[in-house]
Amino acid sequence: MRPILLIPAWTMLLVGYARGQGQLSIILVLPKEFWLAVLIYSGLMGAVYIVNQIFDVETDRLNKKLFLVAEGYVNKKAIIIEAAALFLAAIVIGFWKFSVLFGIVIMLSGILGLLYSVPPFKFKAKPFLDMLANGLGYGLLAFAAGWISAGRDNTNIWLFSVPYVLAVSAVYLNTTIPDHNSDQATGNITTGVFMGIKATRWLALTMMLSSLLLSIHFKDYLCLAASGAALPLFVMAVLSANMRWTMLSYQAGSLMLVVLSGILFPVFIPILIATFLALKFYHKWRFGMDYPKFADRA
Repeated sequence: MRPILLIPAWTMLLVGYARGQGQLSIILVLPKEFWLAVLIYSGLMGAVYIVNQIFDVETDRLNKKLFLVAEGYVNKKAIIIEAAALFLAAIVIGFWKFSVLFGIVIMLSGILGLLYSVPPFKFKAKPFLDMLANGLGYGLLAFAAGWISAGRDNTNIWLFSVPYVLAVSAVYLNTTIPDHNSDQATGNITTGVFMGIKATRWLALTMMLSSLLLSIHFKDYLCLAASGAALPLFVMAVLSANMRWTMLSYQAGSLMLVVLSGILFPVFIPILIATFLALKFYHKWRFGMDYPKFADRA
């Protein structure tokens, strides 16, 4: 299920919840409805990540990554059943325990996740669709799930999600740059491959600037802080045309949003630490490897 990749989804759920509350304040205790929403979304995204690995077996084997599925450490039939069970349970519980709108958001998230990986759609290998899938998946749908779980007025969800859609899209664009050559060699025509590295950096900068301006307009200080921290690095990525600045650009904004979420929701910090340590222990004990770890690809 790749728990480390659930952190961006958890972050956006928290951000959506904070915005749905209508005011920024430190919240020590979150309601059970929010925790249920986290479990539902985690199960759904876990299913999507399993499907992604199933369809990327050959690429992962060649790149020597995500070896659990690619090198046959897990039974393929078993993980197909696991993914199907998680996917269906998330949708059923979403409709059962929450509003119809929440159920629709969960269903759309799942469908988008499948379209991202499954041929012949495979949005992850198609220009602009890859960017939209990430921007809408995290910036809109995960955000909306968190907002709805707050149990308040849902009228402005779609409007207030726009700065996050733009910021997530900007971050995603710059993540395609380090993988430009390998994606091109394997026939994955991402937005970065299609536009070229220079144009991709400029588009990412434009989107991050737009996110910052809209954050000011909507008085969204969470998104403003994150996009404000990232914007100078996006500028440096364009001016220097340097891979290190490019990587820093998409790491800084994402990290700032995680840190701010941890400040507003202190319970998030021990959850992150526990997730990291559990993964460290498991991979060391089970496979004798150091994972997860911070790697520099610059």
